[in-house]
Order: sequence, then C-alpha cells, then structure tokens
Amino acid sequence: MARTVLATLPGSAPYQRLQVALEQADQGGLMICLCEQHHAEGIGWFTQRSMQLEPRQWAQLQGVLGMSEAREALDADDEDAPATLPFPGPDGPRRFRHAVGDGSA
Repeated sequence: MARTVLATLPGSAPYQRLQVALEQADQGGLMICLCEQHHAEGIGWFTQRSMQLEPRQWAQLQGVLGMSEAREALDADDEDAPATLPFPGPDGPRRFRHAVGDGSA
C-alpha cells in the first residue's frame, strides 16, 4: 500500500502525535488517513488508532474547520487560562447583632 505522510502534528502529551497521510485505497482511489500515534520505549512510534477519510469527507471537514464559528471556538480554546486561583482578601468590618435574650444590650 502506497503511503505519503503529509504532516505530523504534536499531541496533547509529549509521547503522542497525530499523523496525516495520503494512502491508496483498495479500489485504487486516494484516502486521507488520520493516525493517533503513541511512543513507547523499545518500540518507538506506533499507531494507536486510525481513521480514513474519503476525499469528499476531507473537503467537508476542511469546510467545517474553515467556518468562522469553528475558527473562533478553536482560537478561544487555544488561549491559556490563568494557572492561579484568586485568593480572597481580608473581610471588611462586621457588625454583629446580639440574639434576643442573651442579656447583653
């Protein structure tokens, strides 16, 4: 099977990646193959799972990702959130009311 790697994208962890490849399908056409790969000591990179997309599906996926709503959502998710929790400052002066019948007035 003929296979051409188009891109290798870093994953969410240091030993993970996504490989995008062009493969020849059984019927002779071309397919885009998305492979989630992991790395293990002594083995190297191996495909954990994969998905093949037909050219029509690939074009539809590109169209969806190119929509402004998708770009905005992806850009917002890419922003780093603060890594610290806000710490409340000191409380202001409190006024206490005595309970009825506690004898202090």
